[in-house]
Amino acid sequence: MSLSNLTQRVLFAIVAIPIVLFIVLFKPLGFYALTIMLAGLTVWEYYGLAKVKGYSPQVPFGIVITMCIASLFGQLRMKFYLGWDFDFVIGIAVALIILSSFLILAIELFRNKPNPIAQTAITLFGAAYIGIGCGSVFGVYDSLRYWASARGGYNSLIGGYFVLTVLVSIWICDSAAYFIGRAFGKHKFFERISPKKTWEGAIAGFLASIIIWIVLPKVIPALGFISIVNAMVIGFIVGSIGQIGDLGKSLLKRDAGVKDSSNLIPGHGGVLDRLDSILFVFPVLLILLYVLHYFEILGV
Repeated sequence: MSLSNLTQRVLFAIVAIPIVLFIVLFKPLGFYALTIMLAGLTVWEYYGLAKVKGYSPQVPFGIVITMCIASLFGQLRMKFYLGWDFDFVIGIAVALIILSSFLILAIELFRNKPNPIAQTAITLFGAAYIGIGCGSVFGVYDSLRYWASARGGYNSLIGGYFVLTVLVSIWICDSAAYFIGRAFGKHKFFERISPKKTWEGAIAGFLASIIIWIVLPKVIPALGFISIVNAMVIGFIVGSIGQIGDLGKSLLKRDAGVKDSSNLIPGHGGVLDRLDSILFVFPVLLILLYVLHYFEILGV
């Protein structure tokens, strides 16, 4: 007899959460490898949605490019182990994107598939969308560790706790939006894309993410560098951009006519289903952190 969806979710969480916590907090290289692997799996699911629509993206090459893009966000790892400075990594990134564009179009010449404009666009957009989204997770993590170390306040857990707090705030935002929306929601929010979402739920999720970011830095010493203003800005980003990311994923799945991006995760659907908000939130947070660090108002 098959397990219920709820049972599968609980069993998966019991196994996965401790492993993820351990890797994020204590194994930087393992976390780096995990983000690159998730980038490959997620873009594979994205290309799967395109195939349902009848398109033929260049899946193997697209996966390789996606993982390469994600790996570039470990430029501080590269600096530590390989001696590559930031400008060199940026140069590689630009060259990779340009070369990928040429190669994708060149490969399309010999595939003899219909809709070459769509095939090339889907392949390249998927690589950029997923590669940047997943790569930014490790970019945020490693940048915070590096900046804290450079200022003499090194704390090996600072990046891990920040990333985990982002993940918790995204989950709390989703949960608050779901439960408040079901209990009190009356006004539809983007009904064309997600008929069950309501403005009441969206506002509840938005406020919940801000509250989480106000509270947790006060109780987690490693996040004590985050000022109340910065905490509210981060909560604002998670509560707004995260919900846009969720809607973006819903748009793709609705267009493909599928419920889940895949059945890869028991009880949860696919990796893209779980990373939808993350793919939008972390790139924006990475930009924010660099800006705050540049103007010396981040605290690390």
